[in-house]
Amino acid sequence: MFSANIWGLCEYHTAGFTDGELEVLREYDERRTLEGYFEVEELLEETGAEIGEALRIRAGELARWHDDLLRLMADPRIENQRRRENSSGPRYDDHGKGPYAGAVARFLAFSAEDYHRHRHGYEYAVTVWALGLQAPGNYPPDSRDLDLTNRILTL
Repeated sequence: MFSANIWGLCEYHTAGFTDGELEVLREYDERRTLEGYFEVEELLEETGAEIGEALRIRAGELARWHDDLLRLMADPRIENQRRRENSSGPRYDDHGKGPYAGAVARFLAFSAEDYHRHRHGYEYAVTVWALGLQAPGNYPPDSRDLDLTNRILTL
């Protein structure tokens, strides 16, 4: 989650968030309950469930996070103001691309990266559990190698 100070950050030569953009971004931030990392041990402590049930619970949370992110991207309050005002002319943001102003585009990119970072860690944990291997701290065994980026499991 963002601290109160993060909303006060600025970047030179970039328009700040409008009031409507701030409103919808804060709403999204308040709904989001997960951080951009995934730790199996923390998940088990938080839920108090066995690992299979804990992973199913987290799958639901990830699905809600994904839905919230998609809903945020479709919210008309973050649509680029310049694009709306100049609908007959070129549809450019501060940096010449996309339907969002520069600050909003960077926020969305950061949020998507945060989601994917967490999902990647989650998928690693599910792979280890589904293959019936040892705890994630002891994985992979010497005889196995897992490359999630290239989707390769070597036995």
